[in-house]
Amino acid sequence: MLLLFIFAALAYGAASFAFGAGTDEGSPLKGWARVLLAGAALFHLSTIGAQCVDGDHPFKSVYLATSLGVLIAVGGFLAISAKRRPMRALGAVLAPLGLIALTLGVVMGKLPANPTLAAVQGELLRAHIALATVGVSGFTLAAGVAGLYLGMERRLRNKQFQPSTSGISLRGLDRLHWWLVLLVTPVFTLAIVTGTMVSLREGGTQMLASRSVELIAAGVAFLATAASLASRAVWGLRGRKAAWLTIVAFVSMALILVSYGIRS
Repeated sequence: MLLLFIFAALAYGAASFAFGAGTDEGSPLKGWARVLLAGAALFHLSTIGAQCVDGDHPFKSVYLATSLGVLIAVGGFLAISAKRRPMRALGAVLAPLGLIALTLGVVMGKLPANPTLAAVQGELLRAHIALATVGVSGFTLAAGVAGLYLGMERRLRNKQFQPSTSGISLRGLDRLHWWLVLLVTPVFTLAIVTGTMVSLREGGTQMLASRSVELIAAGVAFLATAASLASRAVWGLRGRKAAWLTIVAFVSMALILVSYGIRS
């Protein structure tokens, strides 16, 4: 089952990347996006089947039911978008959701017995720290590019032209910013999920209440990045608005780090 989960997670990640990076007309990734998502759905279905064999059917817990529900949504999207090309923009949203639902179903679908709980908790905490580290690094770079874009765009609006030998254009900065956000958002999302699970296993809902600042900030960061990705896929949002959404996400992430520092 673990091997099926790994293949499904990799396929969902690749599909997320292909749907995002293949938004331009004529992009070779456009044709692979639905194929990758279909492969991810097949591995996801196989993972659920393996869980059923182990006695963990989809209606045993809310996490397993969520995993199945999102898989059904992905299957419906693949069927509808086969002939309705404008619907394919929703793949940029469903692919990351599929990865989250798959992870929740596997990690939380079957809680371990008490003797092994500490070991699993340690592994989960290490995974959270690693994902958060990558997320912080990625968002720092994305926010830096977004800030540079806003600065250059403001100078152009004010007709403050300056000679430059860097060869960096606004369009190039926008594309670089998009790729960074596209790559870091799934990692940051998994960091939020694993961090929440660590808190729940440490002290239940009371632990979550004591970390309300981090949870609210993480929610704002996730909504800002999700809005940026979905809006670009559906409405073609880019430029200043997309850059400001990244700045909002970065400030929220910085607030999480400050809160962690104060508590420690």
